[in-house]
Amino acid sequence: MRPVLVALAAVTLSACAGKLEKVTRTQAAADFKCDADKLKVRGDEVYGKYHVAGCGQKGVYSAQCLMGDCSAQRLQGE
Repeated sequence: MRPVLVALAAVTLSACAGKLEKVTRTQAAADFKCDADKLKVRGDEVYGKYHVAGCGQKGVYSAQCLMGDCSAQRLQGE
């Protein structure tokens, strides 16, 4: 039973990470006034933190999902 729970947790976290990257890309595109496909998004070693660059701009974002509702916010001073 325990290996099943570990596998389920791994799948859930990877699915969440995909949503976090997508919401970060969407928010950065709006902030940068740039097409989302022109942005390079790189995950940080800190879960939910992303470095975004594109269209002559760059920024660091914090993303989170709470009960299926995901959002990202640009961090100031980073």
